[in-house]
Amino acid sequence: MDLIFAIAFSQHIGMNGDYNEIHPHIQLQADSGFVAGAYLNSESNVSPYLGWRFEYDAAFLEVGAVGGYESITVAPYLRAGYEIADNVDLFIAPAFETDGRGGINYGAVIGVSYSF
Repeated sequence: MDLIFAIAFSQHIGMNGDYNEIHPHIQLQADSGFVAGAYLNSESNVSPYLGWRFEYDAAFLEVGAVGGYESITVAPYLRAGYEIADNVDLFIAPAFETDGRGGINYGAVIGVSYSF
């Protein structure tokens, strides 16, 4: 079991809002693939999550559930990435925002994460 401390820097693609792009992150990774953690989300709220991590060579996929967003109590959690160095990952995650008129904009969050 590993405890990972990280900081991620992100860019929001296809989104109109003004979002936090610095995300401190803590994650517990079990040997079974179970993950649990929390990060400072794009709305500057703490988002606890739990799920599963799948790895293949340097690529990974995390799936689960996350909280801490204003527009939804519990949301699906999905993040894919690639380890480019021992402590550096590139990642992408789906994102959405409400447009203030009852509609939804869909986009993506891309970024780089540095673990300690």
